Amino acid sequence: MPQELASIANFAADKKDVIFTPESKVALDQMITRAYRERSKSFGNARYVFDLIEKAKINMALRVMSEGEAADLTNSELETLQLQDVLKIDVNEQTIRPAIPVDQELLDLSLAELNEMIGIDSVKREIKDLVNIIQYHQRIGKDVLNKYFFHTVFVGNPGTGKTTVARILAKIFKALGLIERGHIVETDRQGLVAGFVGQTAMKTHERVEEAMGGVLFIDEAYALSNFNGLQGDYGNEAIQTLLKRMEDDRGQFFVFAAGYPENMDKFLKANPGLRSRFDKVLHFDDYSVAQLSDIAIFMLQTEGYQMTSKAKKFIAQKCEVLVSSKDKYFGNAREVRKLVLDVIKQQNLRLAETEKPAGHNPKLISAIDIETATIQEDKSLYKSSSIGFGSSK
Repeated sequence: MPQELASIANFAADKKDVIFTPESKVALDQMITRAYRERSKSFGNARYVFDLIEKAKINMALRVMSEGEAADLTNSELETLQLQDVLKIDVNEQTIRPAIPVDQELLDLSLAELNEMIGIDSVKREIKDLVNIIQYHQRIGKDVLNKYFFHTVFVGNPGTGKTTVARILAKIFKALGLIERGHIVETDRQGLVAGFVGQTAMKTHERVEEAMGGVLFIDEAYALSNFNGLQGDYGNEAIQTLLKRMEDDRGQFFVFAAGYPENMDKFLKANPGLRSRFDKVLHFDDYSVAQLSDIAIFMLQTEGYQMTSKAKKFIAQKCEVLVSSKDKYFGNAREVRKLVLDVIKQQNLRLAETEKPAGHNPKLISAIDIETATIQEDKSLYKSSSIGFGSSK
C-alpha cells in the first residue's frame, strides 16, 4: 500500500541521515503512489523506496556542491532534502548496453601476459576458470552480466602483483565484451573521500564516471570503512554512494578492491550489501625465495643486464635473507626491486672505478655486485621493525 511505503520512506530517510521539507515529502509520496499504481510484478516495494531516498540524497549532495558554500551550512541544511532534490529523481533511467563481440586477439594477448607473471598460480587458475565460465555462458546464449557482478576483491601483501593482475583482468573483461572501454581508473581513499557532507558523494561519483565502461580500482579499500576509528567519518558515505552506483549501473563498470589480508575483511563487513556485490576474491600469496630470485633476474634482464652463473646464486642468497627476515609488512617484489636497483648501482660504481679493458661488457652483473648490494630497512614512521622499500605496485 502507498501509505506503508510512505512510512518506509520516513524510516529510510532516518537510516540515511536525511530529513524532508514538507514540500519534498509530499512530492516523494506522490512519486511513490504513482509508481505503486503503475507497478509490475518486479516492483521492489521497500527497495524501490530506499532507492528513491538514495537518489534524492545524491541530488542534494550535488546541489550543495554546486552552491559552493558547504562549509558555511548548518548540519540541518546539509541533511535536508529540498523539493528540487526530489523532483530531479529520474525514475525511468535506463541504459541499454550494446552487444560487444569477443576480441580473441586481445584475449589471447592478455592471458599470455598473465601466464608470464612469476608465481600467483592459484590466481591464474581462478581467472582462467572465470574466462571459461564466461565463454560457456556466451556460447549457450546466457546473459552473464545479469548472473554475475564481476566486482572483485584482491587480497594480499604488498608487492604480490595485485595491481598488475587488476590491469590484466580489465583487458580480459574488455576482450570478452563485458565492458566497452576496458580502461582502469586507479584511486584510493583520498580520491573518494572529502571533508564535508555531499563532497564525498560528489568525488565518488566523479571517479565512477571516469571508470564507466571500464574498472574502478580502489587500493587499500579497507581505509574507507574506518579511518583511525573516527566516528562520523565520510568513508561510509563513499561506500554507500559506490554501492548505489554498482547497483544502478550494473554491468557498465566493475569495482576492483585491493588491500592487505588482515584489513579487507573489515572492509567487506562495513556495509551489509557490500560483500554480496563482490563475486570473486583473489588471494595473492607471498613469493617464495625461488620466485623472488626469478623476479630479480627478470628485472635485471628487463634493464638489459646479463648475469654470471655465480651472480645468480648470490641473488638467490640475498632473496633468502629477505624472506627469512620478513614480517607482516614484507614488500615481496617491491623488496626485490630495491635490491635490484642497488645491484645496478654497485655495478656502475665498480665500473666507474675500473679502467675499461678490451672486450669489457658494461651490462654484465658479477657476483661482487650482488655481494656488495645492501638490504635496506624501511624507516617509515608508520612501520616498526619492518623491511619495505617504497609504495609502488
